[in-house]
Amino acid sequence: MDNDTQKMQRLKVLFLIPDTKGSAVYVRAYHLAKQLTLRGHAVTLMAVSSDLTFSSRTGTVAGIRLIETPNFLHNIFGHYTRRLFLEPGNGVLDIIARVREGMSGHYDIIQLFDHSLNVVIPFYLLRRRLKSRFISDWCDIYHYAGGLRYLYGFRCDSLYGKLGFPFKKYSRFAEFNLRKTVHGVTAISPNLGEFAVEHGVAREKLSVVEGGADVENVIPLAKTEARKKLGLPVAGKIIGFMGTFQRDMDIVIKSFSLLKDALPDAYLLVIGTPFPWARQVAQDEGLGERYIEAGRCSDELLPYYLASTDVLALPLKDNLFNETRWPNKIGEYMACGRPVVVSNVGNIADIVREHGTGLTAENDAADFSCKLRTLLSDPVLAEKMGERARQLACSKYSWALLSGKLEDFYYHLIESGKQAGS
Repeated sequence: MDNDTQKMQRLKVLFLIPDTKGSAVYVRAYHLAKQLTLRGHAVTLMAVSSDLTFSSRTGTVAGIRLIETPNFLHNIFGHYTRRLFLEPGNGVLDIIARVREGMSGHYDIIQLFDHSLNVVIPFYLLRRRLKSRFISDWCDIYHYAGGLRYLYGFRCDSLYGKLGFPFKKYSRFAEFNLRKTVHGVTAISPNLGEFAVEHGVAREKLSVVEGGADVENVIPLAKTEARKKLGLPVAGKIIGFMGTFQRDMDIVIKSFSLLKDALPDAYLLVIGTPFPWARQVAQDEGLGERYIEAGRCSDELLPYYLASTDVLALPLKDNLFNETRWPNKIGEYMACGRPVVVSNVGNIADIVREHGTGLTAENDAADFSCKLRTLLSDPVLAEKMGERARQLACSKYSWALLSGKLEDFYYHLIESGKQAGS
C-alpha cells in the first residue's frame, strides 16, 4: 500500500487513560483524540467516571466517543495506591469494562496512557487475542532514581518506607516492561525518547510526540482588558505561574521575594489549585497581597488570566524527572503570546533559547529573579519574545500538527505489522 493510499484509511482508535476527566493525562489524550477525529478517524476515549460507582456512561465530546467507566474502588483504594506508588487506576469494574470494549471494538490502534492497572491489565489480557497495534504513551518517569516517586514527599510516605518493597518492585516492572512489550511508544520529549531507547525500547518503535498548544482557544488578548475583566491590578507588573504540579514553585516565590522591593508594583499570580505549602512559603517571604491565588479557573477564563501577565514562569529543579518531562503549561504559555523565564533544565530550555521566546535561568532563585526582572523592565523585548512564542505555537506545537505526527506513527506501525505478519 503506497503512503497516500494508506493515509486514506480510516482508523478505529481506543485511548485508555488511568484517571478521570480533567486530569493532566486526560488533557493530553483529549486534544490528540479531538484532532484525530477531525482527520477522519473514529476515536474512543475511556476514562474513570467521577460520579458513577457501578455503571458506565457513553457520550460524545468534540467528536470523540467518551466512555466513563465505574469508579468502584478508584476513589477509595485508589486514594491510597496513588500515594503509595502513584497509580490511581485499580477499579475492578473499570478494568472489566475496558477489557470488554477492547474485545468488541475491533480497534486498529489501542493507545495506553501511563501504566496503572486499568491500563496494564487490559493490555496483557488483550495483546494476544487482538490484531490491534498497542502503543504506550510515556509522559513522566516515576519509578527510577531521579523519578517522580523518589523526589517529592507524598502522604503515606512513612507507610511506603516500611512496606514499599513490593510496590517498588511491581511499579518498576509495570513502567518499564510495558514500554518494551508494546508495538510502539510515544515519548513526550526528545530526552524521554532517548531515555526509553537506553532502557530497552527499540528506536524504530519510538516516536516523540511532544505536548501541544491549544492555539484555537488560548489566543493573545489585550492585557488591560483582561485585568479589568478579572479584577486584577490594572497598573503594575504581573508574573504568572500556571499548573496543578507546583512542587518546584518555591523557586518562583523566592525569586519574586528578591525583586519585590525593587519593583513595588509587581505581583505574583498563581493559576491553578494552590498548594498549602506554597502559600506558606509566600507568607514566610512576606509577599502579602502581592501574592495572588486565582485558583483553578475555567477553560473560558484561562486565556484572560494568561493575557493579564507580563511574563510567565516555568521553574524546574535539576533532576531526571524534569529533564525528561514536557509540562503541559508550556503549550498555553506559548499560545497566549507571553514570554517565559524557564530553568535551564530539559528540552523546554533548549526551545526557549533556540527560538528566542524567553530567557533561561540557572537553577537558583537569584538568577531566576534576575531574568524575571530583565523582562519586566524591558516591555519591548518581552513583547517581541511573546510574539515569537505565539508563532512557534502555531507553526510547530499546535495539537493539529502533533496529531498528524501521531497519525503517521500509527500507519507506520500498522504497515510494519503487516510486513512482519503479526
